[in-house]
Amino acid sequence: MEKMKKYYLTGVAGMIGSNVARDLLDQDCIVIGVDNFWRGTKENVSVLELYDNFEFRYADISTDLDWANDMLKNDQLIHIADIVAGIGYVFCNEWAVFSENNKINTSIASLLVDKQPERIIYLGTACSYPESMQQSVYDSILSEKDKFPAKPESGYGWSKLMGEIEFKLAIKNSDTRLITLDLHNVYGDPCVYKEDTSQVIPALIWKAISSKDSSLNIWGNGLQGRAFVHTSDVSKAIKLATEYEGDLDNFMIGPNFCTTIKEVANIICSHPLISISEITYDLTKPVGDIGRFANNSLAVKELGWSQEKDINKGIHELIDYILKLEKND
Repeated sequence: MEKMKKYYLTGVAGMIGSNVARDLLDQDCIVIGVDNFWRGTKENVSVLELYDNFEFRYADISTDLDWANDMLKNDQLIHIADIVAGIGYVFCNEWAVFSENNKINTSIASLLVDKQPERIIYLGTACSYPESMQQSVYDSILSEKDKFPAKPESGYGWSKLMGEIEFKLAIKNSDTRLITLDLHNVYGDPCVYKEDTSQVIPALIWKAISSKDSSLNIWGNGLQGRAFVHTSDVSKAIKLATEYEGDLDNFMIGPNFCTTIKEVANIICSHPLISISEITYDLTKPVGDIGRFANNSLAVKELGWSQEKDINKGIHELIDYILKLEKND
């Protein structure tokens, strides 16, 4: 009988981590999930604990590596955990985000040196790409080759880039394989939607649901855009990366088009249970990069990845999810 594959997964209590864990568990893999509930929730973990092949280990991975004491060389590490949030939080806490993410990644790098697992899947970000290449919703298409020379806009982007460099150095004299997936803007459930760390789509949904005057306020003029990718499509990319046997080690994960924030707002307003009659704009708030989207051709060709979730359907499903949570509270 073939031995069950074992994955250690950091950030298991979050949006991406809980989805990835569930998909692996459904495929009869063993998952050791790690989290400290900075942003993820105990509720997300409780669903995973219904599986016999899941084990949760509470840990702050920036200082504690005891959770990986039993990691073997034929195991894989899926490193998702980081300090991430919406643009307002990131730019108001830039040093703290940069510093904490560096601590997390240095700790994981030391683990790679010590344990030398078969593979590490690292979730990078489009935020690590040069700011100068993210100035148009029509032309700012990012490819893996564009990452260097580096000049990200934010401390968050720098911290994720530094993590990738650190991991490459950590595995240099071992058989461990590093694959970095540079994600564009991920959305889906379960998510944070009414806190200062919430990201744009769930934050706008919550604004629409809780609006007292039938108006929805968005930051900037609404013409800034992102390449939004559903968490189910991210989970699929991660699983494909755990099995990839080709020669490449870096893939862009996201759609090859931009969706503006105004378009997102209009999709939200088109939901039958959302009662918004006016969209307003706050030009005093930060908007970040003007636009970016993915040249995902390498992910399509090498990993066999494709984006399946339509953004209209994905946003409406997320609205249904949030409305259900609010009804049950």
